[in-house]
Amino acid sequence: MKKLHVSAALVAVSLSLSALPALAADNAPSPDDAKALCGRLTSQFDFLMPFKEGLPYWKKASEEFHTGRQDCAAGKSVAGAEAMQSAISDMYVKPDALPHTL
Repeated sequence: MKKLHVSAALVAVSLSLSALPALAADNAPSPDDAKALCGRLTSQFDFLMPFKEGLPYWKKASEEFHTGRQDCAAGKSVAGAEAMQSAISDMYVKPDALPHTL
């Protein structure tokens, strides 16, 4: 009887885990939303620059941010916004996000 409960629990866990990629895809920003987010992240980065420039993590974060900005300008706004968010996170700041994304 105990083995049946464990098996049922494992099946339930694996079913719920298999649904995670589908949920993540539903929360992905549209290109238009990501384009708007690129603008907000640029403003956030520009605000942070005087406080963060020269710190040990600055060079890496700055390079990553500029790569993201280039992606946004090239029409790859989702990838660009993600790179820009990562760069701001690397500076120990919570980046701006769309209301329905993490």
